[in-house]
Order: sequence, then structure tokens, then C-alpha cells
Amino acid sequence: MGKILSVLEKYKLIEKEDEKMPLSETLTETSPDAVTSPVTSDSYSKETASQTDSMDLSDTHHLTDLPYTKNLTLEEIYDFYKLNTPLITNTVFVLENLINALPNELPEYVKKTTLNNILVASSMDLEQLLSDGVSRTTILNQFADDYTTQNSQAITALKQEIDKLSALISDYHQQIKNKEVMVGKQLSLIKLEEERIHNVLDFFEK
Repeated sequence: MGKILSVLEKYKLIEKEDEKMPLSETLTETSPDAVTSPVTSDSYSKETASQTDSMDLSDTHHLTDLPYTKNLTLEEIYDFYKLNTPLITNTVFVLENLINALPNELPEYVKKTTLNNILVASSMDLEQLLSDGVSRTTILNQFADDYTTQNSQAITALKQEIDKLSALISDYHQQIKNKEVMVGKQLSLIKLEEERIHNVLDFFEK
């Protein structure tokens, strides 16, 4: 429970233990009838997921605004899609921190029940936090697809340019060979003519 309290105090979800009743007392004193049902995979409605799936991402930025020519940090991606928030308590990651703070040996049901009670005691909206997680995965998947598409197109264009340049280089090599042969033939013709003339001159110089 110490790790849980440390996490809650870190994000100012509760006061220090010497200023307020420890959360552990709040949890242990909760009557069975008041215990919130544990978190399940179906705890957030399909409506939340469908709303996220139908988000109009065009309202944020155009794809061409993203610098696909370099690697971006997660913070840059979230900031681009307006999902960067200075308050981690408004994101799905606060759930991650709370889960990691629970003892590993606790049964899953106990963990989920404990988390539900913590969220209720801390006035955190589970639906909102889970919705944030769905939004982030949707955004990350779209960004990954767009990033791959944009760079695949760039790679294809570069390969096509290489093919063009390779063909041009091959043509230049052939032109060089042709000119070398042409020069050789021309020099041979001149050499034969010089020898012919020298033979005549040498005859009269004897």
C-alpha cells in the first residue's frame, strides 16, 4: 500500500499521510455494499470506443504538416494531435502507475477492486481515462500508417530515380565506349596515311 500512497501523493490525489487519513484506512473501512465493482475489459462502453473511432482527425492538422522525414518523439506526436497534457492524472498513464504500484502477488480481482476504490476516493473518472487510452491507440495507429505510407512513397520515388539514373549512367558508359572505338579507328586511319606518305618521302631521301 506504501507504493500506492506514494503514487497518489506524487500526483496530489491525496494529502500527505500526516495531513489526512491514509487511503488504506478509507479502503479498509469501506463496507462490502459500498465497494465498487472491479474494473473489467467491458467496463467502458462501446459508445466510447465508437466515438473515438469516428474522431475527425482532420480538425487537428494536415498530414503534410508532419515532418515525416525524421523520427518523432511520442511527445511530439501527442502534441501534434493535441493529446499532450501536463496533467498525467487526466491520462490513461495514471492507471498504469497505479497498477504497477500494486503488489504483484495480489489476485487480479483484488487489484481491480482496489483500483476502483482508489479511483472513486480520488474523484477520477475511469471512463475518461480509458477513453484517453483508446484515443491514443487510435492516433498512434493512424500516425504509424501515415508515416509508413509517406515514407514508402518516398522510397519508391527514390528507387525510380535510381533506375532512371542507372539507365542514364549505362547509356553514358556505352557512349564512352563508342567514342573510344571511334577515336581508335580515326587514329588508325591517320597512322596508315602517315606511313604511306613517309614511305614516299623516305624513297627520295635515300
